[in-house]
Order: sequence, then structure tokens, then C-alpha cells
Amino acid sequence: MDTETELGTTGQESRVFFALSDVTRRRLLDRLLDKDGQRQAQLTAGLNVSRQAAVKHLEILEQAHLVTVDRTDRAVVYRLNRFPLRTIKSAWIDRFTEHRVRVDCGP
Repeated sequence: MDTETELGTTGQESRVFFALSDVTRRRLLDRLLDKDGQRQAQLTAGLNVSRQAAVKHLEILEQAHLVTVDRTDRAVVYRLNRFPLRTIKSAWIDRFTEHRVRVDCGP
């Protein structure tokens, strides 16, 4: 049995958790939450990371389906995709929160 199966996670959930584990990627998501539909230069301005590092962070977010990417001849635009976060919330966070409520309130 692999570790993901033992932990009850899917490959997609693992990609989301990995993407969220880095502060730079969380900052990128925060920026998209504040203003969705940004080009890379606008989105990564002031992050103090190289262009190559920024591209890698955005690729990881895309692989986790946390961002969608609209590529045209003239621009690449990033948009926040909340669906994977909702899935994590219902599969993990709500489950642990509900367990705590049951423990606090009794059986």
C-alpha cells in the first residue's frame, strides 16, 4: 500500500497540499483572490523571486488545478480556481472540525 492510500489522500489532493505548502504560492493565490485574471508580470511583481522561480511556482499551482491559465498569442492570464480548495475543505478540514465538535459536545 502506498503512502497516499494509507493517508487517505488522492494524487490530486496531494498536489493541492504540496502547492499550498509554499508561502510564495500562497501569496500568488492571495493576489489572485484580490484581483483575478492577472498576467504573470503583474501577478509576480514584488515577490522577490526570479522569473524562472515564479514560472515554476505558477506551474505547480496549475498542476494542482488551483489556477487556470488562458494562453493567447499575446498574453498568459492566470485565474484562481476555488474548486480544489472546496474539495480539500470538505474532505479534510470539515471532517476534522466536525470531529472536534462531536468530542467537545460529547457522543
